[in-house]
Amino acid sequence: PRATRASSSFSTSRPTTEYTGTYRCSYKNQTDLYSEIHIYVKDSAKAFTTPQSLTIIQKEGSNYLLDCLVTNPESAEFSLQMENGSAVPSEMNYTADPKRGILIRNLQPSYSGDYVCTVKMNGIQEKSDVFQITVIEQTQQPPAVSLPANRYVRIVGETLRIPCHTKNQDHSYNITWSSSEKVLNSKTNRDKGCEHICFISLLTIHQVNMSDAGNLTCTGQNRAGKNFVTAVLKVVDKPYIQLKPILSSEYKVNGTDIEVMQGDKVELAVQIEAYPEVKQTCWKTPKSNHTHEETFNRINNSDNYMSTIVLRKVGAQDNGHYNFTARSASVNASIIFTVHVYQKPNTLIKWENGIATCVATGYPIPRIQWFQCEDVRLFDITFSFKAHKYEIHWKIIEANEGNNYTFIDPTQLPYDKKLEFPRNKLKLGQVLGAGAFGKVVQATAYGLVKDESVTRVAVKMLKPSAHFEEKEALMSELKILNYIGPHENIVNLLGACTQGGPMLMITEYCCHGDLLNFLRQRAETFVNNVLGVQSFPENSNLYKNVAVQKNHSSGMTYSGSESYKDAQLTQMSKDICQESCNEGGKDAWPLDNIDLLKFSYQVAKGMDFLASKNCIHRDLAARNVLVADCRVVKICDFGLARDIMNDLNYVVKGNARLPVKWMSPESIFECLYTVQSDVWSYGVLLWEILSLGMSPYPNVVIDAQFYKMIKDGYHMPQPDFAPHEMYTIMKMCWSLEPTQRPTFANIRELIAKLLPNQPSEVRHTVRTISSVVKASKMQSVFFKKDGLSDQTLSKEQSWIISDVN
Repeated sequence: PRATRASSSFSTSRPTTEYTGTYRCSYKNQTDLYSEIHIYVKDSAKAFTTPQSLTIIQKEGSNYLLDCLVTNPESAEFSLQMENGSAVPSEMNYTADPKRGILIRNLQPSYSGDYVCTVKMNGIQEKSDVFQITVIEQTQQPPAVSLPANRYVRIVGETLRIPCHTKNQDHSYNITWSSSEKVLNSKTNRDKGCEHICFISLLTIHQVNMSDAGNLTCTGQNRAGKNFVTAVLKVVDKPYIQLKPILSSEYKVNGTDIEVMQGDKVELAVQIEAYPEVKQTCWKTPKSNHTHEETFNRINNSDNYMSTIVLRKVGAQDNGHYNFTARSASVNASIIFTVHVYQKPNTLIKWENGIATCVATGYPIPRIQWFQCEDVRLFDITFSFKAHKYEIHWKIIEANEGNNYTFIDPTQLPYDKKLEFPRNKLKLGQVLGAGAFGKVVQATAYGLVKDESVTRVAVKMLKPSAHFEEKEALMSELKILNYIGPHENIVNLLGACTQGGPMLMITEYCCHGDLLNFLRQRAETFVNNVLGVQSFPENSNLYKNVAVQKNHSSGMTYSGSESYKDAQLTQMSKDICQESCNEGGKDAWPLDNIDLLKFSYQVAKGMDFLASKNCIHRDLAARNVLVADCRVVKICDFGLARDIMNDLNYVVKGNARLPVKWMSPESIFECLYTVQSDVWSYGVLLWEILSLGMSPYPNVVIDAQFYKMIKDGYHMPQPDFAPHEMYTIMKMCWSLEPTQRPTFANIRELIAKLLPNQPSEVRHTVRTISSVVKASKMQSVFFKKDGLSDQTLSKEQSWIISDVN
């Protein structure tokens, strides 16, 4: 510029578009007197001046001028649009001035994005550089603040450190610590692990003293307001543990002594306040086999804790002292609860040396009185029992930890209406079984299975004498079977009729009845075959013994021939199944050891499935296993269709009839039913199978001596036809400690190893050979898994197959 006394001028020899703009001339000492001019520097390659900044960050509510000045006065339609060509937000308010740029008013967070200024030159649109606009949301709420705990304890002289975690939308906030209106010093650092803007303010008090005790408050404040959080500091002069008993008002309580009814659930709780922190806790209980549940929890990361012991279904064995001890690194403390379980008096009269002594036990302490009978007579005392209330044995467990379990109420299970089957398509037949309130009948269903027009089924129904409880129980059984779902070794649910008449439950039909009678009916032929007396059904292919050889590897005598025919072996296996599957087929083929192993394996497989569904059976026995086509066994529950009043297997215990010979000790003595108690029953079922249907504990009367035998761990002797491996499985199932019993999955694997795994033709060869084997001892008639190999069968076989016709 060149100045004179009268004028001032500005000139350039090489102007560029950047010179485009408004120029003002004014007095230095009187700027309100001025003159201005707008200059355009045209450039066909550049329609706009270069902005000072393309990255724009502004607060919500502010105005901003985009400095995109037009370089050509002949341009038209100066406007603003999004960088992708779309229109700006409809609510955006802006003014476009070619000489100044575009002024956007009242910026909002929703305006954040990429924008360009546009003009038209000779009908062609030109765009400016891209403006990246970010609008920061205005703070709407105070900062968030939090502490790890709301209570702290320190011993005099220790150091206290408390972090206060804060979070805000921007950096415009501050954090302070205070105590009793006094500001405390702290150190603040950025929390890098936070998604928002977060800081940690660390309060440190070195060598605390009694005057530091009280409330410590962390406050976060911004333009919107403030938030605060307070912790209490307790200062003590030495370590301590304080124990406070917590007992329900449902109990009769006197201090830490409680009195409860037999069968109740008891919960003993202790609230612990301690510093330093508790390192170890221990409950010492009376000597008892009763399982209890213990829990220990720290409360809100503070110096308070809660320890609880839960006793379920308490009995006489739970009487006594329960001692709780808590230990820290420095001190320990104890508290003792005393539990008294109300028990009906039990009396025992002893007569010795002319003296009668009456011993009474119970709680409270019984009062004993003697009465002289003036008129002594003998009476024929008879007992009468009310009709047995039907209850489905199968139960679904909701939670199971040891002996602590919860049954799902089956009435709350859903009913699938897809199970409904038209009554007019069901033709009822002969009765298969009946009890006091119900029965099972054979029936024909038309159109039940899509690809079959007629299906033989079994139908369970109630008798007219049934009450509401029995009707509800049958519906519960239906819901449980629906909940469990189908399995090849379970009697599966096929349908139901619940509307328009008596309730009917439709299940699979098992033509050969229950496994117990199936075994007993074939026991004689099994033994004959073992002793070498052949017994095959008529019109069947059989083996004729033309040579006898000794297999030294197995230690057994058997017969064979090298010229046997594979085709006829295969035919024999088909005959067994076809005879069984035909309408009215009797399955006259004799049993052999492989059949017994297969029955055992299939029941274990079915029970493994039930266990996987958290279902317990509670009455597993050969009478509750049915035999279907092709000798497939299926687990069931006759329930209301069994006459337990006249079934000697069900013994009166208390006010119920129970199958005590099949029940585990914990089920008999503690009314505990779990999958493990089903495993015990399975062991008894194995004994039934391998003894060919004999009654368990033969010649043993159900009396006090029987119950003592069970408690003492008595095992039934090995059945005559049980291999050593199978008897070992039985004894494993009869472990007094439920957790020591194998699972059904374990049992499946063990029995599977005993089953032959040869091709089907060879397998049937083993079946027939084992049927006529001769042995000096009954228990030796079973082949070991490695006792007869495929090679032995092919090289030493000397049987000739012929048709009896």
